[in-house]
Amino acid sequence: MKFTQVLHKHHLGRAIRMMWQTGRTRPVPVTNAEEILVSQGFKVEDALEVIKPPKPFPRVDVPSIEHVDPDWKERNCLIYKEHHLLHGGTSQALQLTKTLKIDDEIPSRVKDLIADIPEHIDDIVQRNVYTSTIYDAQQVKLPKLKDPNRPSWVFPRQYGITSTRKMHNITKKFLQLCESLCGLNIAQNRSMVHDGILSMCIDKELDVINFSLKMDLIMTSLMPLTPIVDARANSELEIPDIHPLHCTVGIVQTNSYKNEDIYPIVTNSVMKNIHTIFINNNPEEVKNITELPVFEDQIHARSLIESFTAAGTYARQRFGLDVKELPEPVVVQWDKKFLVVSTNIKTV
Repeated sequence: MKFTQVLHKHHLGRAIRMMWQTGRTRPVPVTNAEEILVSQGFKVEDALEVIKPPKPFPRVDVPSIEHVDPDWKERNCLIYKEHHLLHGGTSQALQLTKTLKIDDEIPSRVKDLIADIPEHIDDIVQRNVYTSTIYDAQQVKLPKLKDPNRPSWVFPRQYGITSTRKMHNITKKFLQLCESLCGLNIAQNRSMVHDGILSMCIDKELDVINFSLKMDLIMTSLMPLTPIVDARANSELEIPDIHPLHCTVGIVQTNSYKNEDIYPIVTNSVMKNIHTIFINNNPEEVKNITELPVFEDQIHARSLIESFTAAGTYARQRFGLDVKELPEPVVVQWDKKFLVVSTNIKTV
């Protein structure tokens, strides 16, 4: 056995822990030093007040918000954007825009234009769908999956094609197919606008409503569309009543907005007439404020609002901002539905 020098070392962690165990219960002795010093005429002050004197904070006058935000206005405004939804669905949208819903099928005038389609067109359409939704090379993170019955369960992260890219791919391929079938005479009179911004303000009773939307795809044409049906032929129809709800229920209210009309095409452009708008429904952006599930009726109402905004901004640019009665109806076509506007957009 080898003898070594005794170092008398202590474990630092154990020593500190022992000091805390013995020192935390040590009572603080009470001395009469302060009373003795005061009795002898000495001034006693707190050590913290000498070492850390109170720091004075100067008063800063913060200007009001109307002087900071250039778009701030005294009058409140109800703003509707592309990711908003109406709680009342189609009935609320019809009441808000004063629109009549004639039927749920394609007008007979459009059905008569459908000719016999060759058999190879079905194969082309099927190939376009596969190419747009399956064989596309995009691989990005898809939204996280959630199970309402198991909210804490974490699903494996999936990669694939986003819904927006699928919509853009399939829309462009179908448009290309339609142009190849219609011929050059029709295709050369069409133009496409991507991510066009549309905005307009209207007065609804005592409220100001601002529609500020971004359209994914807008097809414009050389000549405006003619009315699909006669609006005066359905004068017996009535706008649905949503009482006791108001037509503006659920729309966001704000004081910061721009009271201006925005149309994505300049006035002197040859292709300035809106022909068809293509609306994308991205489930990650289009949600209810209440976090309730989205219904199909709300998607139809959103499409109706966007088509109404497109028709309103187009009518104001075409006929002017001061027009009271439109000289002729404004027609906007959108996927799955048709919209005919022939009303006073100033007092909608």
